[in-house]
Amino acid sequence: MLDFGAGELVVIGVVALVAIGPKELPGVLRTIGRSVGKMRRMAGDFQNQFSDAMREMELEEARKKVEAMGKEMSDSVADATKDSAVHIDSYLAEHAQATPSSATPAASESQQATESTSQMSATSLPSVELPAAPSFTPVTSDAVQANLFAHVEDTAAKTEAQPEGHKTATTETASADQATHSKSAS
Repeated sequence: MLDFGAGELVVIGVVALVAIGPKELPGVLRTIGRSVGKMRRMAGDFQNQFSDAMREMELEEARKKVEAMGKEMSDSVADATKDSAVHIDSYLAEHAQATPSSATPAASESQQATESTSQMSATSLPSVELPAAPSFTPVTSDAVQANLFAHVEDTAAKTEAQPEGHKTATTETASADQATHSKSAS
């Protein structure tokens, strides 16, 4: 921009002081400072807009390159798939037309061995009749839960129906077991 040295700025300041006067000089300098600040902000905004435009252009070019690479890749995969399909079809067509006599000796030997084994096993094993499998009724969790609640209610009803002094055999054995354990622990 403009190059001013220290001597030139002193000369401009003395001329401004004489021409404008000491009273109005601070207001003029403030106005000049605001104007220079506005010009700098406008220059910065222009540079930012220019940089944004350049960045958008670069991104657009990169996007186009990526799309082109993706298209090339999908085309090459499609071509490879078509080529593979053609090779597989031709291979299958060649082997489908081949007669059993042209099969490899190892394959025919294994086929003969399988046939002889199946014939031998069919003749050597006695026929045994197996019993029928028992039939099971599927049980749902609702049925199990209902059965459990019925059992608990029956047990509770039986316990309430017994007189207080009457003990069942299971409660007597349980009490005897507890007494035995407490004596052995002492």
